[in-house]
Amino acid sequence: MARSLGESHAKIIDVSGHTLGHIAFVFEQEKCAFVGDALFVLGCGRLFEGDGNMAWAGLSRLMVFDDDMEIYCAHEYSAANARFCQSLNLSNQALAARVQEIFDLTAKSIPTVPTKLGKERLTNPFLLADKVNLLSELELIGVSDAEAFSKIRKMKDEFRG
Repeated sequence: MARSLGESHAKIIDVSGHTLGHIAFVFEQEKCAFVGDALFVLGCGRLFEGDGNMAWAGLSRLMVFDDDMEIYCAHEYSAANARFCQSLNLSNQALAARVQEIFDLTAKSIPTVPTKLGKERLTNPFLLADKVNLLSELELIGVSDAEAFSKIRKMKDEFRG
């Protein structure tokens, strides 16, 4: 589905998972997407109405866009998400640098939103649920991408940091 807003044209993408019927507006020409609670800087929304299969499918629909796509999420949860990522003790150097960048920016009250899809693709553990390195480090080898995503989401839900 698509809609126009003045001269701009948006694709409406189903990103259900956080809630049923959750949508994102993707403006390809302007290289920006408004994703609500489907995707955050280093995070994603809790699964209130949907499930991991739905959420992974929705995020996968966003992943087809270019790395330079700006992602506008609904909340600034970056520091909390960075603390969760830090707790995973992953060997991803891009993630470690991103966590520090977020701590530095938020300490100066500088927003981290919007982000770029390419940054999230390299550092967001929820978008890395299909990558062997992450699966190996989290001892999730042998599960489906959606199952890995769900297990990472459960870890985040239980994180108290």
